[in-house]
Amino acid sequence: MAISAARMQIARREFLRNLGHDRAQRSQQRRTLAHRALHRRLQFHRRFSATRHAVAQYLPQRRRLVRAASSLVERCRNAAHFRRAAQLPGARKTRPFDYPAVPGEAATREIERIRDALTRPVTIGDTFAREVLTLSPQTPLKTALELVVKRGVSRFPIYDGARFVGLLTENGIARHVAGTVSEGKSFDPAILIQSVLPRETKRRNYRFADPLTSVAQVAFWFHDDTFLEAVLVGAEKEPPRGIVTRGDVVGWVE
Repeated sequence: MAISAARMQIARREFLRNLGHDRAQRSQQRRTLAHRALHRRLQFHRRFSATRHAVAQYLPQRRRLVRAASSLVERCRNAAHFRRAAQLPGARKTRPFDYPAVPGEAATREIERIRDALTRPVTIGDTFAREVLTLSPQTPLKTALELVVKRGVSRFPIYDGARFVGLLTENGIARHVAGTVSEGKSFDPAILIQSVLPRETKRRNYRFADPLTSVAQVAFWFHDDTFLEAVLVGAEKEPPRGIVTRGDVVGWVE
């Protein structure tokens, strides 16, 4: 028996309605899980803003923290208001499937992004773990210059055996060359790095950090310390697991 075109259209609409309903249910389940995770995370220390306290665990408590945290606080509050207005779990419904608004996939992803930013911050160990090119104090400066040109490396941790002795930078090399020439001497690229390093060690231009340190925290270190050239991932008494430079974290503070 042939099925009429009208009945086929009805069946098609019913199929699409059920498909959309299933997707909406899955999206709602994701939002519910995200909201619950945020709720658990933000319940402690009720004497002041729970959201801001949670953010403060991963960012240093400075003036820029307040602005960054306030933005996230507002988004979390908006998400809470939206949940109530959109009749998500916990709100009252007037009629079955009668919602003032139905949050879409973009809203779900935004709520999940806020949850992840608070509960699973991006760490330098996950983001910047890589092989680090190190040099010895007895290495000729010419070798470092060749690496700057050929490989684009601008910062070299210097190790005397297993002992960290300093950080040689492209800027430090330029200052050494400028100082040598200004004194009326000729620059000799064959000199050893140990002859250049004292200029670098006059100021602490490096820092070591645990791999679990958040990228946001490191970004604030660079913002607060204009002399900081690199953050080495790991402990000072072990080979570096990675290196973070100022350019790597541009945009994390804003």
